[in-house]
Amino acid sequence: MSAFSERPLAAKGGEWAVATPHAVASEVAAEVLRGGGNAVDAALAAAAMLTVVYPNQCSVGGDLLALVGTPDGEVHFVNASGRSPRAIDVAALTAAYDLMPVLGALPVTVPGAVAGWGTLAEKWGTRPLASALAPAEAAAREGVAVAPGLAGDLARESGNLARDPGMLGVFFADGDTLAAGQTLRQPHLARSLAHLAAEGPAALYGGELGASLVKLLAGRGSAMTEEDLAGHTVELSRALAVEYDGVEYLSAGGNSQGLYFLQGLKALDVARAARGPLDPLGRDAGVVASVLAWAAGDRDRHCADPEWADIPVEYLLSDAYAQHIAEHAMAGSAVELLAQRKASGDTVAVVAADADGNWISLIQSVFHGFGAALLDPATGIVLHNRGASFSLDPASPNRLAGGKRPLHTLMPVLVREGGRLVGAHGAMGGRAQPQVHTHMALQLAAGSSPEHAVSVSRWVLGAMEAGVTEGAGVVSTERDVPSAGVHAIEGAGFTTRSLGADDDGVGHGQLVRRVRGVRGVQPVGQVPGDGGRPHLAAATDPRADGSAVAG
Repeated sequence: MSAFSERPLAAKGGEWAVATPHAVASEVAAEVLRGGGNAVDAALAAAAMLTVVYPNQCSVGGDLLALVGTPDGEVHFVNASGRSPRAIDVAALTAAYDLMPVLGALPVTVPGAVAGWGTLAEKWGTRPLASALAPAEAAAREGVAVAPGLAGDLARESGNLARDPGMLGVFFADGDTLAAGQTLRQPHLARSLAHLAAEGPAALYGGELGASLVKLLAGRGSAMTEEDLAGHTVELSRALAVEYDGVEYLSAGGNSQGLYFLQGLKALDVARAARGPLDPLGRDAGVVASVLAWAAGDRDRHCADPEWADIPVEYLLSDAYAQHIAEHAMAGSAVELLAQRKASGDTVAVVAADADGNWISLIQSVFHGFGAALLDPATGIVLHNRGASFSLDPASPNRLAGGKRPLHTLMPVLVREGGRLVGAHGAMGGRAQPQVHTHMALQLAAGSSPEHAVSVSRWVLGAMEAGVTEGAGVVSTERDVPSAGVHAIEGAGFTTRSLGADDDGVGHGQLVRRVRGVRGVQPVGQVPGDGGRPHLAAATDPRADGSAVAG
């Protein structure tokens, strides 16, 4: 348990830095960087390890989105998210369900994570993908200690997991789910990782691993075929960007909700110019909540596969629209909120930077905790349920269709200042990810250290469970959110409910930033303006099981 009880939550170094939500994954990434690998190599090693140690949140059978920043300051968006089966029977699903099912085979879309790994290794890595997979394969084969976060999710999801023979065979012992500190062994997953190391992504997309997944899904009523897997592609494009207080934030477009984080941040910059530095835990909390609610509404109205919807990106990021949103928020105007599926604790973020100027924010997920609650016994692979994001409303741009990518909650973030990359941010939090990112951005803009920005109390609009429909006007506030902030949120027309301290219901954040200050880890609070030489600062959220490492 020492990996979790003694893990460093912040670190600073002159050459490289990494943060992930699991201490073992962070250390694997750090070993790559110590050994001469670059930030992408390190992120891939961590990403593979996380599928072994955090199967509640990510998997070989999940999805991946990433932003890669290169030494010239360019940022590339890697969209590896998968599509629905091309032969899916939309009419039958619509007749049988009011909402997309959350569990089982029907919400399983093509898993894109492995294809994303392959693209990242080929285009920006310095080592073969097999090198990144080796530590994960050994960990799956030899066993790892169950982290507290995994143990909590196992207990919470035990009823769903117990219905699946694959899950029962891996995550249960003597009739109960594994507890924190017990050993989790996954020999079938180890063999699958070894297979991927030997054959590359083709083992999943048209090979033996994919065939096994299709066989399992077909037996549970899915229309997924081997051709669906073989036809999967990774899309590369430019990132979208806006400025907040003179600092440029970049995130994902397409079917990702990253666009709506940027939209909200741009509107908040208008409010900042009018009100001064924004305090999301004090007098400005209501304004921030109103802007975030507006952006969430636009996400639910517009976000979809761009091949199926004309997303008005230029309008949503325009100066005039940002001004309009900010004015309504500052005037206390009511925001019409859509009923929505609650968010889910489903995601891992890996952020890293190296001495050569490479930066990466890699986000991978199974959507709901443990995804579709299906584990293929032959491969050890947990299948995600990203298709649960689809709408069955025929008027929605995100309506279900064959061969379509669903609205995606994953949203990597990089930060640029003066044309130079200075930050990599990542978050877990389902539909609340833009809110977690906004809290971190506002804290950093106010002068907080990265450690303070990820650890300070926060609030989110909407709860974190999946599979329940509710009104979107409830703001969950951690216990230590000041009363002034709670009152400001309520004054803006929202209902609040109180959470405990360090509650993972407000998501997890990961940060790497280039900062100036005294070498060595600073206490929670402000970054000292002492003119010290620039260095890298990494921080991980205390609400997860992660660590920050730098050198």
